[in-house]
Amino acid sequence: MEEIQSQSDNYRSSSSSASSPASRVPSSNFFYLRKPGSLRQPISFEDSPEWEDTDADVRVEEGGDSINAATTPVSPSLSKLNSGSLPSPPMPEAAAVTRKTAGASVVWKDLAVTIKGKRKYSDKVVKSSNGYALPGTMTVIMGPAKSGKSTLLRAIAGRLHPSAKMYGEVFINGVKTRLLYGSYGFVDRETTLIGSLTVREYLYYSALLQLPGFFCQKKSVVEEAIQAMSLGDYANKLIGGHCYMKGLARGERRRVSIARELVMRPRILFIDEPLYHLDSVSALLMMVTLKKLASTGCTLIFTIYQSSTEVFGLFDRICLLSNGNTLFFGETLACLQVSDNMNIRSTSQMLDFLARLCKVLLITFYVP
Repeated sequence: MEEIQSQSDNYRSSSSSASSPASRVPSSNFFYLRKPGSLRQPISFEDSPEWEDTDADVRVEEGGDSINAATTPVSPSLSKLNSGSLPSPPMPEAAAVTRKTAGASVVWKDLAVTIKGKRKYSDKVVKSSNGYALPGTMTVIMGPAKSGKSTLLRAIAGRLHPSAKMYGEVFINGVKTRLLYGSYGFVDRETTLIGSLTVREYLYYSALLQLPGFFCQKKSVVEEAIQAMSLGDYANKLIGGHCYMKGLARGERRRVSIARELVMRPRILFIDEPLYHLDSVSALLMMVTLKKLASTGCTLIFTIYQSSTEVFGLFDRICLLSNGNTLFFGETLACLQVSDNMNIRSTSQMLDFLARLCKVLLITFYVP
């Protein structure tokens, strides 16, 4: 009996000394403070939040909104892993590609938005718009500038400005309700990134802020987001973007902004102008990446100013706006059939015709 007691005391003393900050072996799980032109300098050797003193068994029910977590006592192998005596387990990269997302159907009916400006009366930015988006598809809101694209997108996502007032109904999976936190992601036209961090560090930092503390799969979620947006070659590169720090190109920075929202594993993803300030090659690569993301089951709704022939063929449904009026909503094939009936044979001619039509109607219906 005394021998068992002495062994337990030795184990406690060894585990406590291994977990103390003084005897801890530095690992790769710490944050950095960088200055321009200087090397990496560790400022904290604290363990990553997913390696807590308890093992958390997290189970997410399919189709549910609750997360059940059960805690168990810490194991000796986990304490050794925290102390740095054991290497971290390898991260499976194939799981990020094969993982399916349970998307959600979105339907908006008679949606109208008015904004109170400097005038005595309110401006009606969106006028009785109807449409829907299904899981695993890409629904595009297209139109010229000042046509109400971004306002309609924000109205569907429930992110309107307090000065705006929305009329109509929005249904999520057939239920009239607001989108809950974590069930959707929203990417603005221009986002601010931390240029002194690498892509992987920035996404992990975003996961720490957005995901709950007991969620122990933060690293795997970050790797999934990197693979989903085809950022594997840029994961260890600085984001940059400042005048004194070179980093990623504009297309890669845009993909990092989208990957930041994918950390939450959203069922619906709203993107305002994903092709904003991108050249033709970067725009095509962006749309191919979003098409691959939609194939996993996520519902994608985004706005676009204009489209090339190659990009237009990747869309599933189009909502064409002009001065807040919905000129056309339907599948891409139906839009091609309508243009064929009007003796518009090529896709480039059809896109040019739609752009001209929207601009003419914008001038015709404009009320000063």
